[in-house]
Amino acid sequence: MPKRNRTESMGDGPDAVVSVSKRTKPDKDSDALQLILENADDLIGCIRELQSAKKNRSGPSALNLDDLGDSCKENISRLSQILSPAFQSLACPSQDTAIEHKDATAVRIPSSATITKWTASAIKKSLPPMPAVLDPKLEIAALTHSGRTNKVTDPNYERLEWLGDAYIYLTATSLIYQTFPTMDPGKSSQLREILLRNRTLGNYTVQYGLDKRANFPVEFGLGGRVGGTSASNTARLKARGDIFEAYVGALVLSDPENGVQRAADWLKALWGRELEREIRKHEIAPVMREGELGPKTELERAIGCKGIKIEYKDLPGAKRDKVTNVLLFTVGCYLTGWGEYMKQLGYGTDQNKKEAGAKAAKMALNNRKMLQIYKDRKKAYLDARAAQEEASAVKEEASAVKEEASDVKVKEEADD
Repeated sequence: MPKRNRTESMGDGPDAVVSVSKRTKPDKDSDALQLILENADDLIGCIRELQSAKKNRSGPSALNLDDLGDSCKENISRLSQILSPAFQSLACPSQDTAIEHKDATAVRIPSSATITKWTASAIKKSLPPMPAVLDPKLEIAALTHSGRTNKVTDPNYERLEWLGDAYIYLTATSLIYQTFPTMDPGKSSQLREILLRNRTLGNYTVQYGLDKRANFPVEFGLGGRVGGTSASNTARLKARGDIFEAYVGALVLSDPENGVQRAADWLKALWGRELEREIRKHEIAPVMREGELGPKTELERAIGCKGIKIEYKDLPGAKRDKVTNVLLFTVGCYLTGWGEYMKQLGYGTDQNKKEAGAKAAKMALNNRKMLQIYKDRKKAYLDARAAQEEASAVKEEASAVKEEASDVKVKEEADD
């Protein structure tokens, strides 16, 4: 019987599954050594710069990071994150120090991270660097579809996607809550949906090339399976969104100390570009001071009066935001009175009907020429009413004087 080859092909063609015999399957130590080898040049370069910096120092003070160039400091930080698990694995060969994806008891999940609000000045136009998953096994699992595994127990993206989804949801909620403190829950939910939808997350998968590295069944490709099924566009879009969520889950699990913070910082940088317009609009919007009137109240005080109606009604025709695709409401502001019947004074469009009405009132206030007409009519009416009330008061006073004089005359006649 011939000797068994190191690898055996299961099936024919490019989609054949290749199995690796247990005798030649790489173990934990070889993975660690390979990771160190791949980063050896950068590590040696950092060591040489450290030696050079030490020689150039004068005095007994210890060497510190300020003595190094920015490039060297960045490399040391990056290599520390990447190589620490590998060195720990080699230092404890008898213990399984790697974080196993399928062993939930070996996973430490931090409970908090520092998440601060967005500021327009901190938003970058370029795509932020993608943080590395520190455990190669978790990274592979995050990019592997369950349909491409040999056994049901083999790691795949599904559990990581479920975990990553939770961290993504929490981070988005925290960022929106802090950045827009006066925003109502309905609009806040609309902004959060923009960040969490498959289209947004799937785009990140494509931009970072994760879809090219993902191990998915061939029917998810553009051409589908030759002579067989093809995944729908909706299924492909969801798969790309799932890949990104799984990568976030792997990022968190691979770094028990800083994973949540690194993921939150990355998501904040990514999402800031998605909501840049909303963030900038919020920062430049005037803050209503205590006692300051809103547009609706200001309009009511300017031209409103007893018997005068200022109404706000929805205008027909649904619209969607060109950037976010969120449903928008358009509200018109109407006047009945001062010689008008349901005269439209302005209109406003927003994701929230209340805000749309406020914008309609603001448009009316900004039309100073039109507004002055109704102000003049209101003034003329109030002046006429005041004059009428004054004349009526004078008449009443004269009548009272006349009545008093009559009473005095009657009394005098009775005395006589």
